[in-house]
Amino acid sequence: MRQIFILLILTESFIASAQKIEKWQISFQVQPELTFHKNQYSFRWRNTYTKNTFNIGLSSSLQYNLSNIIFVEGGVGYISRKINATVFVHHDLYPPPYTAYNRFLYTTNKISQRIIQLPIGIGAYFLRLKKINTFVKGNIISNFLLNVKYEHPPGFKKNYWLGYSINPALGIEYKISKKIILSASIAYSVINTVTEDPYLFSQDEDPISVPHSYLQLSAGIKMNLK
Repeated sequence: MRQIFILLILTESFIASAQKIEKWQISFQVQPELTFHKNQYSFRWRNTYTKNTFNIGLSSSLQYNLSNIIFVEGGVGYISRKINATVFVHHDLYPPPYTAYNRFLYTTNKISQRIIQLPIGIGAYFLRLKKINTFVKGNIISNFLLNVKYEHPPGFKKNYWLGYSINPALGIEYKISKKIILSASIAYSVINTVTEDPYLFSQDEDPISVPHSYLQLSAGIKMNLK
């Protein structure tokens, strides 16, 4: 058994060393996701359950290969993330001309967040073949909230750090030419912190956040840089 294990390691090392590994690679990806959240965040006695909403984002990243196996990456992404949940809103806190002091119990059924994402991460290839590579990686993503729309009124500027995400991922690459590689991965936000929104409240707390998690697919192209 030990001899077979050593043979597999040597075979993998030979395949990896036989390839010319480019140091720098840039990728452009589409990122559809399922966002998991509660159906409501404000009512004390109403039934609460988990539901999901489909969202989609875009990202670009720069990858540096430290070796045939280990790589690091960083980039920037954008997503307009909808959360279809019922939440109490402080309508009296809206800036003019949207303020309405007679609507203290205004509720929204949808929150739309426009977010800039700044991921950095590290990964490892665990299988390298002539055309196909497979990898695992972990990213820490800083999330900057640009603005929020509470269903009916126009979006309001926020411009503050919403929180951070920790996303482990599993992926695959397929080389279609000397410079172009198709890439896809799937990630889950095992941690996703969300800061409190001063416009939102519940029957028990004021203000509140809208916690959520997501399962994200990334698919696109990667290019070798000279």
